[in-house]
Amino acid sequence: MEIPMGKCVCIFMCILAASATSFRLVSSSSTCKRDSMEFLHDLNSQCPLSIHCSSPPIQVNEESLEIAMSSIQDNEYVAVLFYASWCPFSSVFQSRFSTLSSMYPQIKHIMVDQTSVLPSVFSRYGIHSVPSLIIVNQSSRVRYHGRKDLNSVVNFYKKTTGLDPVVDIVDDTACNLESEKQVFGVWKGASLKEISSREPFLLVSILFSVSRAFLYLFPNIVSHLMAIWLAHIPHLNMGIFGESRQLLGRALHLIDVKRVWSKLKVCKTRNFHKGARNARTAEAVNPKAYPLADAKLITTILDLVQQAANYKQLKKGANEATKTLNRGISEFVVMAADAEPLEILLHLPLLVEDM
Repeated sequence: MEIPMGKCVCIFMCILAASATSFRLVSSSSTCKRDSMEFLHDLNSQCPLSIHCSSPPIQVNEESLEIAMSSIQDNEYVAVLFYASWCPFSSVFQSRFSTLSSMYPQIKHIMVDQTSVLPSVFSRYGIHSVPSLIIVNQSSRVRYHGRKDLNSVVNFYKKTTGLDPVVDIVDDTACNLESEKQVFGVWKGASLKEISSREPFLLVSILFSVSRAFLYLFPNIVSHLMAIWLAHIPHLNMGIFGESRQLLGRALHLIDVKRVWSKLKVCKTRNFHKGARNARTAEAVNPKAYPLADAKLITTILDLVQQAANYKQLKKGANEATKTLNRGISEFVVMAADAEPLEILLHLPLLVEDM
């Protein structure tokens, strides 16, 4: 830990002056109290360093996260780390996040575990990978994209908040190497079968990358394989497929496809309306689903939804609605009152108001 000499002198002078003043207050009479208070006021106004008490990052759940986000004051910043307890990279970055809380005690640091919140919370903040770091204030939300070393993250803090660290801490290279050894030490001595059973998606991604590289280095290999196939594999009788195609064409000619499709759409719309009426008159509607649309407005909304579906301008699901809102391409959001559980939709009104 390295503390600049100027800050050390300032801290020492402030503590020394405060100690001398308190000693003077105890030993003197009440007539000197006014002069001492004026001296303390002048000292606080002239001291360039505000001493903050550093606190470790706070572990929060979904409810505590919403309370923390809604209670942000003016010119206040909150750093949020989204991580997963099973991710080794998250465990490495957690130690640096604790170091950042000591360097920036004026910024509130909180951590959110993936297993303690719903997936919609991560989607609401645009988090699709761990570990992810964002800095939030009343007007903006900035996500960090870059290297996970301490110097890079400190530069991100300075650029986003305009604040300098209270204490300068040098990143320990030996500690970082030891952490990386712990992360990748799991793969040492492991067989291919163990790796495939432990991380099947990693094996699939490696095979895909190798095949793409092979096709890039040898672009003519596909044509050669096709030539070998045609030369050694007996030719199939393609006439069967030609006859089947003629029969299929005749069957489609006899059936009025457009008429059948229109009837299906009418039946689907009626089912939508029937389901809406049932949801409207059900006694078990969640009281949080307020305000509810009346019967006339339900019909109008469902007609609009049907038209959007016909023009392929409809996105279904809470995750898709969140994505379109974050991208600024959403015009109209419809929420079902009988969604179970309803909490998967409760973030959408807040997001709509923000957008």
